[in-house]
Amino acid sequence: MKKILIIGGTGFVGRMVTETLSKNSDYDLTLFNRGKRNEGIFPDVKQIHGDRLTDDIKKLEGLKFDCVIDFAGQYPTNINDTLEVLKGNIGRYIFISTCSVYDFEKIEPNEPIRIDSPVYGCTDEQKDSRDLQFYGHNKAECERVILSKDWLDAIIFRPALICGRYDPTDRFYCWLYRAKTQDKILVPESATALTQNTFAPDFAQLLIKAIDTPKHNKIYNAVTHDPVSIFDVVNTCTKLVGTNPELVIKSDEFLEKNEVHHWMDLAMWLGKFDFIFDMKGVHEDFKPEFHSFEQSVKDTIPFYEERGWPVPKYGLSLEKEKELIEKEN
Repeated sequence: MKKILIIGGTGFVGRMVTETLSKNSDYDLTLFNRGKRNEGIFPDVKQIHGDRLTDDIKKLEGLKFDCVIDFAGQYPTNINDTLEVLKGNIGRYIFISTCSVYDFEKIEPNEPIRIDSPVYGCTDEQKDSRDLQFYGHNKAECERVILSKDWLDAIIFRPALICGRYDPTDRFYCWLYRAKTQDKILVPESATALTQNTFAPDFAQLLIKAIDTPKHNKIYNAVTHDPVSIFDVVNTCTKLVGTNPELVIKSDEFLEKNEVHHWMDLAMWLGKFDFIFDMKGVHEDFKPEFHSFEQSVKDTIPFYEERGWPVPKYGLSLEKEKELIEKEN
């Protein structure tokens, strides 16, 4: 029986991994988290509660695990502290990073993004910063800390925007909600640009495969479906929910003039260039079976139907969107 530690494990993808592993008698599962997200789930799974950014991480000292899956690592100093606490007592360490580590300004437009494509540096000022503009810089530095440990059997996954049930961010849901409820949807002119996302259940299964795979590289991109545009996203969503809203297309210049920001206001909007990821490594080493984009959306819809289609927290407010739709270019 393999002893598995999940740092996190009650939120989004971690919750899916925990659901699966807790039902498998081949694994002895322990969760380490703050006990604040979805409190009370997994009552039959061993849990250690603590804040990893404090001395609580020392609660793991002396405990032995065959594999650690770290969903909650964001700051390089803490990653170093965590690994020093675990040193000598773990086998494999699986770290969930992000495609936000890539320095897209240094990558040739429309070229596939490979694991050796340029990533952000991290200055002393940026290091461990809570400012979201340095999120990718800190994750990139976390990776460098992990890779510097020559004693560590590490696997690093870089997912893109993750979608699926349990998603606390609403980044993908903001498009699905509009497809379901709005008569008009604001879409940028450059919404034909292609990108890729990560379907949470597929990603969870990939992580579970990584626990036992005998041969692996250190770093992998982790997107799960073929490239799609925002137009593809909206059209797929409207098809599946049975609606026919009008797509109101505004120029990128209009949106920028009206202080509509890439990604933060319109999820998946990254401008005029395609962002396509090289997935050769994952397919060679793990042989995953990923869902199509349409099937991923179809499988996600019941989660929001059960919740009555709540207004998404992410992105432009509906009021601001309506104002921009009616505004002259």
